[in-house]
Amino acid sequence: MTSTSDYVYDHVQASTLNKDMAFRPGTPGPGDRLPGFDLPAATGGRIRSHAITGNKPMLLVTGSYTCPMTAASNPALKRLHRRYGGQIVFVMLHVREAHPGERFDQPHDMDTKIRNARILKERDSLPWALAVDDTQGTLHKQLDEKPNAVWVTDREGTIVYRGLWAGDDEALGEALEAVSKGRMPRKRESTARLKPMAAGIGVMREVTQRSGRRAEADLWKAAPPVAALARIADLYRPLPPHWRTAAAAATIGLGATALIGALTSARRSARKR
Repeated sequence: MTSTSDYVYDHVQASTLNKDMAFRPGTPGPGDRLPGFDLPAATGGRIRSHAITGNKPMLLVTGSYTCPMTAASNPALKRLHRRYGGQIVFVMLHVREAHPGERFDQPHDMDTKIRNARILKERDSLPWALAVDDTQGTLHKQLDEKPNAVWVTDREGTIVYRGLWAGDDEALGEALEAVSKGRMPRKRESTARLKPMAAGIGVMREVTQRSGRRAEADLWKAAPPVAALARIADLYRPLPPHWRTAAAAATIGLGATALIGALTSARRSARKR
């Protein structure tokens, strides 16, 4: 089935990737109430925002099975959960597939979307609940449609911190430490990109390969430099994801330096003739 919705896309576009790089004005941020929700859980039953917190702060993070940023950030989130999970409720909102392919296509029905969320939970051994948004992304759209953003609320449900990428675990950890002690985080928002993007690119090829060849092809069309960097980074497994990307960037840099050196040498030789 082909999507007729800009939200429920079958092929990722450059425009979508560009929108992921910043929060839109007017979307829920520090000082606003987090939108309430009553959604199916990946493992059965319902997840109701007003019932799960038990007068505790909450961390809400968006993610999907085919999102490299989700795969890259989950290990750090699990470390934070081990430290703060007893004081703060962690919930992941499974949203649209970031990089749909023929193996993991964009869900057009709730059964498929719940299945994808369940497989994500099992793949990454996630210890927190996964709430599954409807196929048209009703809650996700209210939150700004970001693939792996995070919001932290106080006990009353007011947002005290939001991060564009959950992979900025240092800023998120500081926010959770403050909230766990009943304090306001020093940093209310993070839009840091370098560290989260480096980790995401480090796992990008293996994630898109699991989704299918179409996902890989779409990435090459939408963001050729990112796809090329991800391809080289994949050669450096089993290094940690962000080191794979650093090694790939160094490889490209060395290659460019060698090429420039060869061209310069050739020109000098030509002039001497």
